[in-house]
Amino acid sequence: MSLFNELKRRNVFRVGLFYIVSAWVVVQVAETVLPMFDVPEGALRAIVLILALGFVPAVVFAWVFEMTPDGLKLDRNAQADPASGQHTSRKLNWATLIAAVLAIGLLIADRLMPEPPVARAEPALANVDSPEVRMSAEADDAVDPASIAVLPFEDLSPDGDQGYFSDGIAEEILNVLVRIDGLEVASRTSAFRFRDRDDIGIPGIARELEVRHVLEGSVRKAGDAIRVTAQLIDGESDKHLWSDTYDRSLTAENVFAIQDEIATAIVEALRGSIALPGAEALEVGARTDSLDAYELYLEARALYNARNRMDRADELLARAVELDPEFAAAWAIRAAIYVLDDEYGDLGLARDVSVARFEEYAAAALANDPDNALAIAVLAMGRLTEARFGRARHGISQIIDDLERAVALDPKNASARNWLGVAYGEVGELDAALAQFQACNEDDPYYAPCAENVYDSLTSLGRMDEALAAYLRALDAGATTDEWLSPSLLAHFDLKAHFMFATNQSLYVPGWRRHGELWAAWKNLEGDHEALAREVRAYADEHLDLADNTSHLVNLLVPLGGSFDLNPFSIVIWGDAYGKYRQSPEFRTRVQDLDIHTYWREHGFPPQCRPIGTTSVTTGSEEDFECD
Repeated sequence: MSLFNELKRRNVFRVGLFYIVSAWVVVQVAETVLPMFDVPEGALRAIVLILALGFVPAVVFAWVFEMTPDGLKLDRNAQADPASGQHTSRKLNWATLIAAVLAIGLLIADRLMPEPPVARAEPALANVDSPEVRMSAEADDAVDPASIAVLPFEDLSPDGDQGYFSDGIAEEILNVLVRIDGLEVASRTSAFRFRDRDDIGIPGIARELEVRHVLEGSVRKAGDAIRVTAQLIDGESDKHLWSDTYDRSLTAENVFAIQDEIATAIVEALRGSIALPGAEALEVGARTDSLDAYELYLEARALYNARNRMDRADELLARAVELDPEFAAAWAIRAAIYVLDDEYGDLGLARDVSVARFEEYAAAALANDPDNALAIAVLAMGRLTEARFGRARHGISQIIDDLERAVALDPKNASARNWLGVAYGEVGELDAALAQFQACNEDDPYYAPCAENVYDSLTSLGRMDEALAAYLRALDAGATTDEWLSPSLLAHFDLKAHFMFATNQSLYVPGWRRHGELWAAWKNLEGDHEALAREVRAYADEHLDLADNTSHLVNLLVPLGGSFDLNPFSIVIWGDAYGKYRQSPEFRTRVQDLDIHTYWREHGFPPQCRPIGTTSVTTGSEEDFECD
């Protein structure tokens, strides 16, 4: 008898098949039942391993033993009875069939059964805005053919020390293109990330930036001559649509002329395939007759954009306006540096000196260019900051009007949009604030202040799932400033580790020994935590500089019922966690210093506040307000 026939006679094949099907049933049941009892995942792996190892003994057992009417016997001792063998075979066939039907039934039930709900934090952290989801969404969106990115121009100067100049040329061209109706231009922050990214090529950069066209170029400045080379590339086909080289003597007039000519040539090249307006009026905005002043301005602007060495940027701009006192763009950035000194602190000046200077420099910019958007926005934001901290009184209505004008003049100015959103937040108009932050974030996804303010606004509006998604997007893009924390968001999603890691950082309470107690307080803000808030404040007064506006501790302490004098950020004060602050004398003073009450009477009160009393012309009494 052949081996194959002997295996059939001893039912080895049937036993093997029955074992496999039965093992499948066992695994299916275990996979369903074990999680109900919180059994570790290793248990299921152990079951699969044991079943796999048991296959060989099972078939060996089938070879050695035979089932007979008298019971289980060694095959060599069993009498060869064909009827008995057929009976055993039929039993195995039925057992295998039943096991297979059971296994298939379990599989179908598992596929049809709805997934059980999962805790909120886990899907949000695992799935919200994952790269796979983003890639799928992006694949569905066709790239707008009327879109372009301007990459930083390569510095080909002999000493390789003119990077700020070549970057400045590229940025000026970008700023001209931004003003073209119907042309979408990737932000400077987004495009300049791809400096020296030859590894992915122009098509890869275009895909990353979601643009159809890419402008790249180089600048060579040597002695009294300048050469600028530029080329426009189709990001889809990697074909050159236009290129040119400009050799000129190095004068301010020629530098501006080259930038204007490149921008005009690009628009003309694109108009062959997409509808764009004529390019006759295109010209660079930052004009000066002094080449030296312009070079100083470009070097200072690079530092200002990076928020790096602001004191050095101020020195460069001081020399620039000395060379050309009518250089409005230089005056405007100089004013912005002094407004931001409260945040970055590079200048080391008393606040009253900084205030006097930003007002003087903004006025100088506007005297030479009444429509300078940055100067208008800087003046408005500076006054908002002064009133917010009780150092002056300025009406919020005028501040908002000025910021709205600045955004209308320069819709792509990220700082102006962000500051307008902050001003809307000051009066509790969170939907209007969110719209500004989102527009800013869409134009410049890597501008951290707007990215953070998006999720702070959503948190204050109670749209927590959207807030968490925005928070994860900001982290993924690296769009974060310092160690900014949204305690309300983290507490809502039980992200204790995130919270405690952040509160250990330098701008919160490094060295504090009871971070778990802080977390517990934030999880139960209805409780009385004033004693804890006083302890943390005393510790912070000793170890931190709370007079420095960069300290984020204020937004950690205020909801616990203390430190109302530190003036929390405008967007967050309208969240549920800040009810105690809105009922405090400090909040009332803030409303008075910014004349917010008048704004509310004209535009309506936020949901958290309402008018009380009536305005009387005869008695001179005014309508009051209260907030929850």
